[in-house]
Amino acid sequence: MSPRVSAFDELLEHRRELAEHRTALAGNTAGAMIDALIAAAPGWSDDDLEDEFCARYGAAMVQFKGGAVEDLVNPDNLATALLAAIDERLHQAEEAGADVVMLQRLLTVVAGVLPFPLSESAQGMVAEHVSARAAREIGRGRTVTGPVLWARDAYGSRWAVVAPFAAAGGPDRWYLWDVDTCGYEVVTTHSGFHPSAESAMAAWQGAVGPSAAGAALTTADDAETLGGLLCGEVEGIRLGGEDQQQYAEYLRSRRLGRAVRDAVRRGRGRTLVPLSADDASRQFGQRLRQLGYPDVPAGDGSDDGPAGAEELATELAGSWSPHDDATLYPFCSPHKVAVAVLHLRDFYMENFAAELVAVLPEWIRFLAEHTGMPAELTDRCLAYASGDLQFPGILDEQGRLNTMARVAE
Repeated sequence: MSPRVSAFDELLEHRRELAEHRTALAGNTAGAMIDALIAAAPGWSDDDLEDEFCARYGAAMVQFKGGAVEDLVNPDNLATALLAAIDERLHQAEEAGADVVMLQRLLTVVAGVLPFPLSESAQGMVAEHVSARAAREIGRGRTVTGPVLWARDAYGSRWAVVAPFAAAGGPDRWYLWDVDTCGYEVVTTHSGFHPSAESAMAAWQGAVGPSAAGAALTTADDAETLGGLLCGEVEGIRLGGEDQQQYAEYLRSRRLGRAVRDAVRRGRGRTLVPLSADDASRQFGQRLRQLGYPDVPAGDGSDDGPAGAEELATELAGSWSPHDDATLYPFCSPHKVAVAVLHLRDFYMENFAAELVAVLPEWIRFLAEHTGMPAELTDRCLAYASGDLQFPGILDEQGRLNTMARVAE
C-alpha cells in the first residue's frame, strides 16, 4: 500500500471515529427528545408532531454549539442518534410484546423530514419497522401541490421561494425560504411553514425591509436558478452561526427544497441576464484600462508600482459571489458590498486590499449597468464601498462576519 493511499485511509477512519464519537455524545439528548415526543404524540396531528420535532431538534442543536472541535455535534450526528433511539425503543417494545403504533408513527414523521443522504441511511430501518406502503410514502416525501413561486428584492440579491405542500388532514401549508446571496455562499437565513402564500410573502417583506416592498410573487420558471437558491442535501461542512430557528428547520428545509427542485426541474425560463465571473473579469479589465489603469498582465511577478487592470479585475471578480452561478452573480446590494469589503481586507495583503477597495466603486457601477439597477440603489451600494460604514447586523458578538445573519437589506 502506497503512503498516499494509507494516509487517505487514515483520514477516512478518523472521520468515521469522529462521527461515532459525536453521535454518541448526542445519544442522551436524542433519547430524551424521543421520549418527550412519544408522550405528546397521542394528542397531535402528524403535522403538529413534525413541527414539535423540528422545534426540539433546533433547541438541542443550540446546546452543542461551542466547546472542543471533536465534541461539536453536527446536524447529521444528532439525526443519526435520534434514529438509533427510535430503533432501540422499537426493538424493546417488540420484544416485550408492547404496542408499537406510536413509535412507528414517530419514525414515519422523523424519517419523512430527513434530507439526502440521511434519508437513504434510514431506509433499512424504515423497511424493518413500518409497512411497505408507509415506507414508499416516506421515500416520496411531502407532495408539492401547486406552482412554486418566487420573488426578489429591488437589489436582486435577496429571494423568497414559496411552495404549497399537502398537509395531514387539513389545508395545504406554504413553505417559505428566505434566501440571501450576499455572502460567499448562498444561504437560507430563514424558513418555515405559513398558512398561505400571502402570509409567507408578508413575513418575508417584513424581514427584508424597504427593498422588498415592491416585490411580487411570480411562478418560478428557471430550474437552474432555483437550484442555485435551494439546497436539497445536508452539507458536508456547515458555515456556522446558525441560530435556534435555523437549526429547527435545518433538516426539513433541505428535504422540502429537494422536492421543490424536482417539481421545477423542467423549467427553462430566463428572467435574469447571466454574467459569469470570467466574463466579468474580462469586461471589467477592459473598463479599467479605458480609465487609465496600467495594462500589466496578472502574475508577471512584479511588485513595483500599483497593480495592473488585469490583476485588479481578476481578483475582484473572483472575490465576488456567488462565484459559480452566473444568474445570481452580477447583483449588488449594500449588504453584499459590505461583506465584500470585509473579505478583501481579510484575505489580501493590506496594500493590495486597499487597491481593490479603491476600485470597488467602479465595480459597483459596472454591475449596475449590467443589471439595470436604478441610480438611487446604486448610490446606496456606493455608500458602503469604502468600508467606513458598517452594515448593521452582519457581525456576531465577537465582531466576526456571520454569514447566516438575517438582516434587513
